[in-house]
Amino acid sequence: MQGIQQWFSQYWMYALGVVGALIVFLIVLKMASKSYKRYYQNYHAQEKEIKRLIELKGKYKDLTAEAIAQAEKEELLEGAALSYQLKLQKEEDMEKAFSLLGKEKQYIYALDVFVSEKSVSDFFRENGKILTEITVPALNLIGLYSVAEETEKMRLMFDETDETTSISQKEIQRIEELFKAEEILTKIKYKAAEYIKENPEFFI
Repeated sequence: MQGIQQWFSQYWMYALGVVGALIVFLIVLKMASKSYKRYYQNYHAQEKEIKRLIELKGKYKDLTAEAIAQAEKEELLEGAALSYQLKLQKEEDMEKAFSLLGKEKQYIYALDVFVSEKSVSDFFRENGKILTEITVPALNLIGLYSVAEETEKMRLMFDETDETTSISQKEIQRIEELFKAEEILTKIKYKAAEYIKENPEFFI
């Protein structure tokens, strides 16, 4: 025991360095472990999403009245939009091809992009007028009038041609919190699906 105490008294700095190096090694190992775990969680999540989209493509490649009738409400909006996207991407001029879609199909496509964005403000930041200008009419079409009003407030803040409305971070935050609290994006999916099922002739 005395020998150990004597060793520490003589070599305490060396011992402290060894302990410090060990602590750093353990921290790095823990971080690497978390990073490794996170990588594979992301990988499996992406793999699962790819499989889901492949299945969705198989179900909605040809959007028929039968497919609409059998569709689950939580996936019909995305499935219908995917059906139109598969046709649009074959065209040289996708914007022109989109303009030739029926109004209802355009609305459904815009709503799918809208609910797919991380936030309401992201939708208006990241997308052009071809989609942003028809989102509010699309919400009115499926009967979400109060949601359309709130969305219009957000749209005007990001409309560069509108000189009457300026960007308000407080207002943006209020609308974002409202959408999250009331799960509005989920409501849009279901209301859109109901409209499609009630009016299949517009969407096939």
